[in-house]
Amino acid sequence: MIRDVDRLTARTFDVLIVGGGIYGLAIAYDAAERGLAVALIERDDFGSGSSFNHLRTIHGGLRYLKTLDIGRARESVRERATLARIAPHAVRPLPFALPLYRSWLAGKTAMRAGFLLDRLVACDRNRGVPPDLRLPPGRVVSRAEASRRFPGLGRRGLTGAAVWSDYITPESDRLTFSFAAAADEHGGVLVNYVEAISPLANGKRMTGVRARDRQTGRELDIGAHLTVNATGAAVDHLLTPLGISTRMPLLKAMNLVTRRDAGEEALGGRAASGRHLFLVPWRGRALFGTWESSQATDSSALDVAPRDVESFISELNQAFPALDLTMADVTLVHRGIVPAARTASGSVRLEGHDRVHDHAADGVDGLLSVAGAKFTTARAVAERVVDRGIAKLQRPRVGCRTATRPLPGGSARDLALTIAEARRDRDVGLPSDTIPHLVAAYGSRYRDIVDLAKDREGWRTRLADESPVIGAELVWAVRKEMAVTLADAVIRRTPLGALGYPGDTAMARAAQIIGDELGWSEERRREERAAVKRFYDNQGTVNALKT
Repeated sequence: MIRDVDRLTARTFDVLIVGGGIYGLAIAYDAAERGLAVALIERDDFGSGSSFNHLRTIHGGLRYLKTLDIGRARESVRERATLARIAPHAVRPLPFALPLYRSWLAGKTAMRAGFLLDRLVACDRNRGVPPDLRLPPGRVVSRAEASRRFPGLGRRGLTGAAVWSDYITPESDRLTFSFAAAADEHGGVLVNYVEAISPLANGKRMTGVRARDRQTGRELDIGAHLTVNATGAAVDHLLTPLGISTRMPLLKAMNLVTRRDAGEEALGGRAASGRHLFLVPWRGRALFGTWESSQATDSSALDVAPRDVESFISELNQAFPALDLTMADVTLVHRGIVPAARTASGSVRLEGHDRVHDHAADGVDGLLSVAGAKFTTARAVAERVVDRGIAKLQRPRVGCRTATRPLPGGSARDLALTIAEARRDRDVGLPSDTIPHLVAAYGSRYRDIVDLAKDREGWRTRLADESPVIGAELVWAVRKEMAVTLADAVIRRTPLGALGYPGDTAMARAAQIIGDELGWSEERRREERAAVKRFYDNQGTVNALKT
């Protein structure tokens, strides 16, 4: 992927996607794979918004069975298996355990009935899935077994536990970026740091957007027969000049990355508020989620208030009595603005369904708006959006193939075998944990990084003591993955900063490598390092929360 803004004005595109989160990237990939001329612009970096701030799980929709939302549960099961097929390197099975107490609606009998329904709904849960990624059906275990296997569960009143399996994504940002890479490889024109500033229209038809390159300040017109507004929480910003709105309420959501060690299972708990919370092991640390604001919020209200984090920690300590989590344990706050829905009583709750709106109904043709709150089903939503787009463009119908085509790197079907082969054939003095990390991050394309690492000793050396990331990954991010800032490379293209600020020494090393590639001055290197620190402050790290 090479950043080339001029390609955005070289033609009129069939489809222009505004927004480079997981939904926009999945739409760009599907549309390009079906032969449409596609462009995508993102005002920041790809996957830097709500797609960065999620619980790192790919779940099969078990919770939807509680409300008998069979359709949503089926789609979740299907898409969970799809990701295991097209990106087997990117997911890992993870047991979940939820404590059960005496209750007609949430006790052992109710959960046994739920798991029985899940066996029917998810009867094909492992269809086409590699053997090591196949998931067993859920079951209810006794109090004795729950206490023995899951000591972190609250024991007061415990009657047993519901145990099931979903996936976790150890390299979640790499999975998001793989959709960008796939779109690029199928001819899509994707450019980060380009902001849509106003719509272009011909009468009552939208014909593209006027945009600004945030790297240079240059303004440009991007023409398209169909524009897809996939800007997440900012969905109404592009619509306002047209006099229309989705009128979609928004909620603030938050997950906590901590320095606490985690086991091999995800644990659930119920706070006094009634909210179900989870402790998820991710990269050896405990990740907690998900908190949601009780009131609708504005799309720009991304700041983390210390009182919100303190309230969340209090709820977690209620849900997990032995936890004793404190503010000092928090290393990073993942937060985002997500779609919500209004209830009959006028309150707001997290939106459980995606929304695809054709603004022809509002008097503006050539414009679709898309909003979704679930990472797992983004590919399926993209399929529906592209189906609708092809119909609106009056093009011959072409079937979707993204459910069967491996994503870049997805041809590595047996992870353990791939790691063993890599260590045998391509280990060039790398740190012991780097090969497994590279396979999880790049799949079958790990060879690109290993081969690059051979060129210089500094490129095959870890950048931080506690991270498997090596210098070659940063070089690759700049040369092949459109990383144009230090933050792009150390926060999203690699997991160097996934668990919190990796330290001044690591940042100095990273800035040296990237600065050499991009020809940065010493002043620019200092500015980039300062920008990374600001990112962690703005994300709500402990130091920021204490001020």
